[in-house]
Amino acid sequence: MRFPHRIVFVIWIFSVVLVVGTSTTQAQRIQIPSYTREILDNGLVVLLMEYHKLPLVQLRMTIKGGTSYDPSGYEGLGTLTASLLRKGTATRTATQISDEIDFIGGTLAAGATLDYFTVTSEVLKKDVDKGFDLFSDIILHPAFSPEEIERERSQKLAGIEQLKENPGAVASVYFNKVIYGSHPYSRQSFGTVASLKKITREDIEKFYNEVFIPNNSILAVVGDLDTKEMLEKVKQHFASWPKKTPREGKLNKPQMFKGRKVWVLNKADATQTQIRIGNIGVERRHPDYFAITVANGVFGGGFTSRLTEEIRVRRSLTYGIGSSFPSNLAGGSYVISTFTKNATTREIIDAALEEVKKFRDSGPTEEELQKAQNYIAGGFSRSLQTPEALAAQISDVEFYRLPPDYLETYLEKLKAVTLPEAKRVVKKYFHHDDVMIVVLTPAKETRASLQTLGEVEQREFQDAIQ
Repeated sequence: MRFPHRIVFVIWIFSVVLVVGTSTTQAQRIQIPSYTREILDNGLVVLLMEYHKLPLVQLRMTIKGGTSYDPSGYEGLGTLTASLLRKGTATRTATQISDEIDFIGGTLAAGATLDYFTVTSEVLKKDVDKGFDLFSDIILHPAFSPEEIERERSQKLAGIEQLKENPGAVASVYFNKVIYGSHPYSRQSFGTVASLKKITREDIEKFYNEVFIPNNSILAVVGDLDTKEMLEKVKQHFASWPKKTPREGKLNKPQMFKGRKVWVLNKADATQTQIRIGNIGVERRHPDYFAITVANGVFGGGFTSRLTEEIRVRRSLTYGIGSSFPSNLAGGSYVISTFTKNATTREIIDAALEEVKKFRDSGPTEEELQKAQNYIAGGFSRSLQTPEALAAQISDVEFYRLPPDYLETYLEKLKAVTLPEAKRVVKKYFHHDDVMIVVLTPAKETRASLQTLGEVEQREFQDAIQ
């Protein structure tokens, strides 16, 4: 019996990062293995990093597009296309692909985000040729067989129904819909019942041919490798991938909502109320990104945040509450997420908004600022400890056009956030009066208490996710 290498080599896990600089006056830096950047003649960007502490090689292809490229009315096209990559090629069936990657104890997966598609594989060093063969095959030669399309379609339609059993997930999906409005980020990335039913094999092939092109892609290879030898393997598998004209179109920045509006998603049998409060945030490359990250660490980004201390610990209104600023290529969001008993729905919303107002009025303290900086720094350092994580990070640096030394100087930028800067971004981005509020609740019990929050519009729970 063969065991996945993730289990066999669990005792091999070492920290890949070294934090340099320990005094309070000396800036801290992260040392990661250096990597080489090459561009093939067809435009494919190749990132190669040698990391010899584990006998593994991680492959990661990032393809610009993502679910934001779904045409209107064809939501789910990108996600369906990505999931089908592993479901058969010109020379292998889905079962053969699974059997071959399982036999060598490796992993092989494909997925989609708002901004890009990913195909990833991790194999032992000794199996890198087989890994590359499978990895390149599903990227370059997907079959999109009618049988697999129908199977995936059925699974995704069933997934929509299953999602409705998770009120928290429904509230989050609907929150994105209302804050992004007509922007492509508002669309259901997993599709709707109507859109999934209308997608044809021709739609999938057309989408694939327009988006999956080398001059729109980044290949990161991290692990126990020789850079020169690995570059030759990359060329062997991907140099003939034909270059094409990238799909036209640039995403505009989403527009911030002005005023307050409450969206009530009526679920008559709900025993708890799900709540999302927020607005538009910032894009990944925004100059205020680090200041916002630190400020949010104080407000709602950790177990000792202000939201947790006030609303969970002192008032006992919920078991969980937090805030976040998810950021993407064109923009992002600002969201406070929580849940409570139906009877305390208005109370917890008022308490959350009150905490935002207090935070805007006073900002963080110096002690809170330093505590958040240390907490975030520790989490970031721990996130760079595997080939998989490193491949994802260097791919994001390239994709989002971040500075080449972004990872090495992350701690410096984090620690450089001053108290005045943190207070400035709190007033600018932590909205109190300009917010959308999504409340998934039994309307009969709670709607009357929400009327004075702002304009109220009601939808039935079953209609929130089409």
